[in-house]
Amino acid sequence: MKYINSKKIDNIKLTKENFYILIDFDRTLTKGNSISGWRVLYYSGLLGDDFTKRYDEIHDKHHETWEDRFKLYIDLLREKGFSKEIVKEAVKNTDLELRNGAKEFLTKMYNLNIPVIIISCSLKNVIKEYLEFNNCYYNNIFIYSNYYDIEDNGKNDIYKVTPNSKNRIIFSKELNEKIKTKDYTLLFGDIVDDVNMVSKDRLNSTIAVGFLDKKIEENLELYKSTFDIVLTDNASFKEIDDIIKLDKY
Repeated sequence: MKYINSKKIDNIKLTKENFYILIDFDRTLTKGNSISGWRVLYYSGLLGDDFTKRYDEIHDKHHETWEDRFKLYIDLLREKGFSKEIVKEAVKNTDLELRNGAKEFLTKMYNLNIPVIIISCSLKNVIKEYLEFNNCYYNNIFIYSNYYDIEDNGKNDIYKVTPNSKNRIIFSKELNEKIKTKDYTLLFGDIVDDVNMVSKDRLNSTIAVGFLDKKIEENLELYKSTFDIVLTDNASFKEIDDIIKLDKY
């Protein structure tokens, strides 16, 4: 099913020069029923049974903040000897799946030189490797996510990207230069908090797309009041092309 704020969509005319993309990873670029980036390592078995046990213990501590949880996950990766070889092997054998049309969408955005900014609570090590493995990690893609700094043994770890902090991400100077002249934003997410990837003063110039794949009837009205386009039932990125006419570039 599709739900569209036609009035707003009709008033925003996207061209390849005037917008950039903000997009979540887990269950947005990937399918709604797919595992998360963190779970790629969990299910790989490459870090041992004790890793999954300890991961579950951290996950089940409901009093932990998101930030505390992600720091503990990364500390656990370091303790278990996480490496580039492990992430490559885990990604190669994972059940993680891109949403239908996502690869083609990323390729089109690369060909049009449109900045794609991935903001995710997942693990950058996995996201980057997964996109590279699927031949859709391009130089117009910028990933802001939690990160285990393998090369410098944790010196530059990042564990503060949470569902509530996506609007506090500080972009690089290079990226700010690329987007400062863009009038519009095309935003994709699967939870209502993902709308916070864009600042409130840009909401009127943002087309926000929400993928609603679970508890559809229960959450539909909330999603319709949050997003300009709501797509249900594991929708494809091809449907975005059909709605906002990206093929007209």
